[in-house]
Amino acid sequence: MTQWTQLGPRERELLAVLRRADDSLTARDLLDAVVDRDDDVAYPTVKRTVDRLVEKGLVTRERERYRGSTRHRYRFDAEAARERLVPEFADEFQTVLGDPAVERLVQAVRTESEDGSDATTQQ
Repeated sequence: MTQWTQLGPRERELLAVLRRADDSLTARDLLDAVVDRDDDVAYPTVKRTVDRLVEKGLVTRERERYRGSTRHRYRFDAEAARERLVPEFADEFQTVLGDPAVERLVQAVRTESEDGSDATTQQ
């Protein structure tokens, strides 16, 4: 089982929010983004989840001074995610669906890249 399939729905949701962000986000920013999607979640849940993503090496955490205290900002680490998840995902994909499925996936990615939306360089 890959790390990707071991990610829970909340982890994948927060990764998606961080991936689309133009800058690093605080846990409060992440909470606001999730709540905007009509998801009923509490701040401690978001904070624990994003800290788990840091432990898994998919998100980086930076400290900053804020109102006389310290808070964290989080950023999706696209390169680390690619390095860690893509090989594991590809192996699992091949194991479950076989070589013909891998060939179809490669062809689909190439077709998408040729159409001008290079999935390999987007974050």
